Amino acid sequence: MEADAWYRPGTVPAVVSDPINWLLEARVGLVVTVFTLLLGSVVGLVWHAVAPQVGVVAAVNGSAAATKPLIGDDLWLALLGVIAGVVCVLVLRLLAPHVADGPGALVGLALGGFLGMLVAARVGHLIGHQDLADIVRTNFPKGGQRAVDLVLGYFDFTVRAKAVLFAWPIVSVLLSGIITWIRALNQPTPRGASPYPGFS
Repeated sequence: MEADAWYRPGTVPAVVSDPINWLLEARVGLVVTVFTLLLGSVVGLVWHAVAPQVGVVAAVNGSAAATKPLIGDDLWLALLGVIAGVVCVLVLRLLAPHVADGPGALVGLALGGFLGMLVAARVGHLIGHQDLADIVRTNFPKGGQRAVDLVLGYFDFTVRAKAVLFAWPIVSVLLSGIITWIRALNQPTPRGASPYPGFS
């Protein structure tokens, strides 16, 4: 059967144009990604400020309670990633609602969210790493750099559960998809029109 045999005899096959402006979507994706990267550095600063700090001196002396913040570090970053994902979606919906439902915005939220978490983890690590190194040097001056490296190998301020890095992109993509779905449900198809372009 020929490809256009399903058309009625004597009619001209409908030409369906691509409704997506791919150049615009690429620009949207780039802008959203850059915005999330900038926000990622802020998240990293906040993460270091609010996450529980390991009592390095007590931990080195054998206190198990002093090491509990190691778990809290990852949980706090995950929570901040969730909040950042929601913020990104809301900002996008408020500032550019006409492009928020497009594929460019979705790619930007996913890719930018993941990169934003990497930036946040790196910024927080660099600040926390230096703080802990200074504490070790102050309290164990005779150990030198070897003591610093040994202690930080166990208690450094860093991401241990790598899965938390996906909190931001997953939340932002899911929330954006839910909003898009709800908006589609609230836009009834005109009477007599086909919901599929080019097949009315």
